[in-house]
Amino acid sequence: MALIGFNKDELDLSQLPKDSFYDPKKDDDNLSGIQVRATITFRITNPDGTVVREWTEPAHSLNYNFATLIWALWSASQAEMTDTAGTAIYVQGASGGAWSVTAASGNSSYGIVVGSGASAGSTPSPTAYKLVAQIPAGTSSGQIEYGATSVGSPSQSGQITSFTISRSFTNVSGATLTVTEIGIIVYVTGFAMTTVSAATAMSSDYFLIAYDIPSSAISVQNGQTLTVTYTFSVTT
Repeated sequence: MALIGFNKDELDLSQLPKDSFYDPKKDDDNLSGIQVRATITFRITNPDGTVVREWTEPAHSLNYNFATLIWALWSASQAEMTDTAGTAIYVQGASGGAWSVTAASGNSSYGIVVGSGASAGSTPSPTAYKLVAQIPAGTSSGQIEYGATSVGSPSQSGQITSFTISRSFTNVSGATLTVTEIGIIVYVTGFAMTTVSAATAMSSDYFLIAYDIPSSAISVQNGQTLTVTYTFSVTT
């Protein structure tokens, strides 16, 4: 059969076996229907609650650490990961444990975190283990107040099941702050963990499992609140 042409519309798809048939016109060349998807919604509000701006972008989130940790759990094997301090850590997936993102207000060690060190619009590195320049929690110059990170319950609509992770950041530093990078850090406890270099046992650690760089820099003026909401969905 002939499958040669200048574009997809010239291909004789009628000769393909039915079990390998893909209709590009029906799906608009979008394979997202069979993928795990993630988006990030940004909302900036004034002190009185007025929404200044709200928009949603595709996320390029889940990174090498995430895939490695999932592999360790599903294969019940030991995996090597890099924590937020840059230390190589062995995590034994068969040992059981938990990883959490529900950081309390003021805790910037994990949960959704924001930074100012990336070049807006650039491509995130899959091996990033920390933000380039995380904005610290606080009310002083160059700092931002971290609210609590919340995780919404899964919801199902049609073929799509989704859940959200959300956190608000309030700027009371006295000057405008610019956000150019966002991440999700998990707090891992209960697993058998040791440092790769010295085999030092650890009872808990922090790992960046998602890293995103927004399409443009986000300016948060003094007094404003930036709310970041990740929506993860899977289509069956």
